[in-house]
Amino acid sequence: AESKRKTPGVIGFYKKERLFGSNGVAILPRKPEMVYVNPYRVVGRTPDHPLVTELTSDMYYPYEIYSDPDGGLTYFKEAGQVNVSYTPEELTAMLLLHAKEQTEIFGGKTVKDCVLTIPSSFTQHEREGVYAAAAIAGLNVLSLMEENTAAALQYAIDHSKTDDVKYVLFYNVGATTTQTTIVRYSVYAEKVTKTSN
Repeated sequence: AESKRKTPGVIGFYKKERLFGSNGVAILPRKPEMVYVNPYRVVGRTPDHPLVTELTSDMYYPYEIYSDPDGGLTYFKEAGQVNVSYTPEELTAMLLLHAKEQTEIFGGKTVKDCVLTIPSSFTQHEREGVYAAAAIAGLNVLSLMEENTAAALQYAIDHSKTDDVKYVLFYNVGATTTQTTIVRYSVYAEKVTKTSN
């Protein structure tokens, strides 16, 4: 479990164990070839995509990212290992499964259905990759929701209704992207019509 509000999207493999979040980050300086950071950045993308090539060129990730000539899937090949490769969907599924297990421990209930947030820039291929990762993790995705839309919905749920019109700026700064959204909140007067029987 994590004591911080946010668990890093990191998965590491060390001594036949999977290490998630800060535990994976802890072995990153010593075993960078065994740690995968933000694998969901590669979900649904090809190795020549600019955001994927940035991982190896600018961020110096020590593993090879290649495409399978038969199926066209993208793989991470673990450095120094001959037959150890993972798709970004498999790695993302491991992170989702970890989140699912933590939620079940905290809530005491089995998790089957979920709503996942995604960046507004995700293409259809990237969305399909998220669905594939969730399926591997045994999750039924009810909906994919843009991150700031999800924040705006939660804000509306948490704050009391007033008759005043309110504008709120949602500013989402991540490790690699920044998204902003301005949302207008107001009371919606529902028109009710009577019907005769």
